[in-house]
Amino acid sequence: MPHAQRETLPRSTACWWNLLHGSVILCLMSLKKLRLVAAMSGGVDSAVAAGLLVEAGYDVIGVTMRTYAPTRPHHAKSCCGAEDFDDARTSATILGIPHYVLDVEEAFERAVIERFVTAYQKGRTPNPCVDCNVFIKLGTLSSYARKIGAQSVATGHYARLEQLDDGPHLFAGDAQKDQSYALAALTPTQLSSLVLPLGDFDKTHTRAEALRMGLPVSEKAESQDICFLEGRDYRELLADGDAPGEFRTSDARSLGTHEGIAHYTVGQRRGLPANNENDGPRYVTRIDPHTNTVTIGREDELFSRGLIAENVNVIRPERLQGPVRVRAMTRYRSPLNIAVARIEGKTLTLDFATPERAVAPGQLVALYDERTDEVLAAATIREGM
Repeated sequence: MPHAQRETLPRSTACWWNLLHGSVILCLMSLKKLRLVAAMSGGVDSAVAAGLLVEAGYDVIGVTMRTYAPTRPHHAKSCCGAEDFDDARTSATILGIPHYVLDVEEAFERAVIERFVTAYQKGRTPNPCVDCNVFIKLGTLSSYARKIGAQSVATGHYARLEQLDDGPHLFAGDAQKDQSYALAALTPTQLSSLVLPLGDFDKTHTRAEALRMGLPVSEKAESQDICFLEGRDYRELLADGDAPGEFRTSDARSLGTHEGIAHYTVGQRRGLPANNENDGPRYVTRIDPHTNTVTIGREDELFSRGLIAENVNVIRPERLQGPVRVRAMTRYRSPLNIAVARIEGKTLTLDFATPERAVAPGQLVALYDERTDEVLAAATIREGM
């Protein structure tokens, strides 16, 4: 790879730009060699991200986080197994950078697993990967980075991030792998200390880079499961304390007994009572933790004209003054829907241009600029309406 070129920008920008392969752009905040912590999961994305930073001249320290103690054999769709630690260590050795394992099990249990269980027990559908990004990668890991003199944390997410004079600007990445939704809950301060080397890459490009760098993970299968479930159904984690309750129709007719609200999520079709009316399939349309009831209905009852969300995280406040037309994503990789957004304090109200299917309380809703792919804000869905 040719040496990265450096161009001096106007002094008002207070930074230098590093150009990697003419595509990935990283902002250097000073002339001295910057130290970065690269979060290395053992997969190809994080390994290539670290490698690109090394080639760009950064002082890179690889860190793999021990988030939980595995109890089951590792399999291809999960991560954080013993072989993942070995793969991360091997990649770091090939890249010529130090590698450390950081034990964050206690913080992960509290900030991710306990929140996951509690959310389901309240009839909500949680986002453990979003919580991990907020509380662990840009929380615990960022604190560790500062202790060792590192200015930023780098990850292998597929999203673009530009650090400008008016703060961070987060954009969607490659259409097939875009992960900006999973980063949308990060505060502007957290985004300011994040580096995303794969912002302009697609998966094919990333694997080609891994092969060029001689990394053995170039063809490693992607992890798809929630890591701490280790291939199990999430309901196994929620079995304790689950109380049976009543299935109801939208007009309050009883349809029998359910196993506990933690076993259900809005939009679910599996595991519901048989439909004797022969007018189409039935879905979970509402979960009420106060009455311990699960409401089921026809597919047309799944659609919401709007939603109310809480715990709003605003990344670009200047773009969200008054009622604003945005594009909203109500779950990971769901189609974007035009909506009018109103934010009052920490509460967001959205009115959809087209009714949205299966709006699930507990899920993140991410707001994008109406005309571009820039992320403006995110919030946790409280209810559809």
